[in-house]
Amino acid sequence: FGPSSCRSVRPLCIPSLERPEQLRAMSSLIVTRDGSPGAEQVPPKSVHVDVDVVERIARHRLAQTFVNSSPSYVEATYVFPLLEGAAISALRVVFSDGREISGEVRERSTAEAAFKDATSRGLRAAMLREESGDVFRTSIGNLAPGEEVEVKLEYCLELPVSDKIVRLTIPSHVAPRYCPDDGLTVGEAGGQAAIVGYSSSAPGAAFTARVEVDMAGGVNSIESPLQDLVVTRDAAESGKIFAEVQCSGLQCDIVLAIFPRELFRPVVTREVHIARGTEALMLSFVPRFDAVPQRIEAVFLLDCSGSMGGQRIEQAKRATQIFLRSLPTDCFFNIVLFGSTYKTLYSSGSVAYSQASLQKATDYVDRISANLGGTNILEPLSSILPQPPVSGTQRQIFLLTDGQVSNQQAIIDLVRAHRCRVFSIGIGSGVSTALVNGVARASRASAAFVQDREGLEAVCIDMLRKASSRSVADVTVSWPVVPALRSQTRLQPMLAGEGFSAFTLFPHSPLPEGAVVKVTGDLGTRRLEFEVPVPPSWSAVDSGSEAILHHMFARRLLAEMQEADPPTMSPSDAVQLSVAYSVLCAHTAFVAMDRHGTEMPTGVVKASDLAALRGLFTWPMGSRHGAKMPTGLAPCRDPYSAWGGRNPFLLMRAAGTRNSLEGQCSNIDDLVAKTTMLRSISTEFRVVSRPADGSHLPSVAGVRSAIVEGALGMLRRVARVAAALPFIPVSLRASLGGGHSTRAATVAVGALPQQERQQQQQQAHGSVTDPEIGREAASPLAAMASASGQQPCGRAAVAIGTGGESVSKLARLEALLRLADFDGSFKHSPELQALIGLDMTWTSAWAQEQWGGAVSSQVLVTAGVLGHLARQFADDHATWDLVASKSKEWLRSRESLWRGGGIDSVDELLKVAGTRARDSHSVG
Repeated sequence: FGPSSCRSVRPLCIPSLERPEQLRAMSSLIVTRDGSPGAEQVPPKSVHVDVDVVERIARHRLAQTFVNSSPSYVEATYVFPLLEGAAISALRVVFSDGREISGEVRERSTAEAAFKDATSRGLRAAMLREESGDVFRTSIGNLAPGEEVEVKLEYCLELPVSDKIVRLTIPSHVAPRYCPDDGLTVGEAGGQAAIVGYSSSAPGAAFTARVEVDMAGGVNSIESPLQDLVVTRDAAESGKIFAEVQCSGLQCDIVLAIFPRELFRPVVTREVHIARGTEALMLSFVPRFDAVPQRIEAVFLLDCSGSMGGQRIEQAKRATQIFLRSLPTDCFFNIVLFGSTYKTLYSSGSVAYSQASLQKATDYVDRISANLGGTNILEPLSSILPQPPVSGTQRQIFLLTDGQVSNQQAIIDLVRAHRCRVFSIGIGSGVSTALVNGVARASRASAAFVQDREGLEAVCIDMLRKASSRSVADVTVSWPVVPALRSQTRLQPMLAGEGFSAFTLFPHSPLPEGAVVKVTGDLGTRRLEFEVPVPPSWSAVDSGSEAILHHMFARRLLAEMQEADPPTMSPSDAVQLSVAYSVLCAHTAFVAMDRHGTEMPTGVVKASDLAALRGLFTWPMGSRHGAKMPTGLAPCRDPYSAWGGRNPFLLMRAAGTRNSLEGQCSNIDDLVAKTTMLRSISTEFRVVSRPADGSHLPSVAGVRSAIVEGALGMLRRVARVAAALPFIPVSLRASLGGGHSTRAATVAVGALPQQERQQQQQQAHGSVTDPEIGREAASPLAAMASASGQQPCGRAAVAIGTGGESVSKLARLEALLRLADFDGSFKHSPELQALIGLDMTWTSAWAQEQWGGAVSSQVLVTAGVLGHLARQFADDHATWDLVASKSKEWLRSRESLWRGGGIDSVDELLKVAGTRARDSHSVG
């Protein structure tokens, strides 16, 4: 895959493309009167959230308070973020006079019509809709002058695990999303424009949060890399711990790191819904096993758009440098930078990992800056994915981005169509969790998120460790047999250290004594197999809003059937499932109206209809085919084969009339039959490789047509006119082509001559400096000094004097790892001596005392560095672990050079090196 043609990206209502600080300042929770982006903005008065975490399920109760300070009645609309995958199950609005209205889930267009009708008649009303997977919009009608209103939401979601830490994030704002010129519908463009228009800051809003964590194995601690916490423990229950957060303003996400005592222990949780007569089971654990390594082709896809400017791009550059030094020695790799267009380090494709290619990549990354305009992820992926990987390898893509795009569904669909894992890392507050999680889920990979002041390195190394190993193949989960229809969710890929969960739901009935859930899978030549006991007790819930596992089951099932290829659920099917379980989806909305003293407006479904829906279904006992159900375990390798290939996800058969809001599907069995594509079997992606000699398939990018060229030319002329307008900000003027022009980048566009290619890119994107013709590559000490401007939050910042500079502990570690060769070895150098004091005198003295003569200085230096890392950077072990593994393997391969003198193993060599380093005044 090679560089693409230049293609502009249209930003919507964004005054600056340069500084993420400016983007954050204009994007947070707000209220806009009259539903117009140009109307007066009313920020929230306060935001409070209560979070109950049980194992890895978090239930949120969010309360947002607003005041109408205008002298007239208004319709208020505001946009707010939630993490992708959240199951919203309740909406309530409380007005100043104490009156409260509660929402019910309805088909979206019907809910919108009901809301409009109610507000036109002067009724108080509220509506909650999903704009995208992680962006939601609430409208409140007929808010009186001076009236205070409190909007309450309830939602639950499963918390991710990374590096043995359970991560709880409360997003603060919606970042502006870039809209590429192609692949965007008119409706999508309009919706995203509205989202950006509604985005504004809430600097004075009081934010409070109270978090309760209850884990069976106990909790060691709760920390935050960004906020101050007040942490207390429950004296009566050792497994419970509490944390409180208070802050003014909503400029960054709230992030809590939970450190469990027994993270890996498998747990089965039971929940019985009394009113519905159903029981939900959840299996949850974090797999721990020796993964099977695989040879990889690593492609680093780095976001260099304007919104990545400042500390974000510096984060990405430092992490990539450690990424590069942690690669397996037998891999192939490439680096792709993208913005409005994209460019590659090696235009002819990935190359073998060697000292020469590592040095070239190091220089290239040092020169990277956030200067490529907008964010177009689709184009580079469209070029990379169709190309076969290097022979004998499996391609693994590592995507680092702030995720601010509007065409996320097109990106996810593209990734799903190719069997290549894309490990996705979202950077900063406001990142699109729907994009980052969606890409990883579609490719059966992993996703992670870091904030602007968090360390990115350990997360990247964790991703590389997972990518270098195969996931568990042919995973099956066998649930206890029940005498009725049962449904279960599709299984996720099982990766070491990655949270794994599965759900099942069935009519409640006594389970056999000693019931267990059995998990099996293949680990190459080994077999994974264990059983998890089902607890005899369960949590009984009466109201729908309390049924957390039921909501999680429905939300997971909705996502799975809509993401299946081809989709196994139509919009009308999704409406039925959403209404039945009172869980919001893209095709439904919560609508609430004040009915006190008034009749229901035409077209609105009465609350009594919901009661009829609850009694709509019955459950046939025994097998669908009349055979008696077997006792013991029911394997779920093909969970629907027992029911004629149909997934009985509602466990229901129609038994009454159906509300018109439930869509076109007149029978539940019709809906059940549409889910046959789902399977509870995990699979691996194994693809055909391309030759290792460098030959490739033809590039996807071709010569652009005259029509496209003419259209782009017209757009560039419009951009130049716009850039000359006096009210356009200078930073945006540069991106439109009206700023100061520096030397442009060279981007291959068909067969255009080099000078014309440079001129076209300069016209389309303004000033763009190519890394290969920029400044000199930074030395490790220079890189360490440049990194000292940012102290990573949540880490002890150890200041030392190096050339007059005060640098953080993490910057010292990064500078030290930059000195590693591709094979993990280290050599004597002035930079190494300046960092840790290890010089020729130290190695010579050790060789003479231990072996009585000369020993390879490279061996002793490598051992000395590993000893220093273990002594000085034990808390950052996850960052340097893969480099150290390569170093140990290199030492083993040269055992003949150092074996003797009382040292017979690498571990003994490193132990002695660490002791000598500790005792030496010249080290540290």
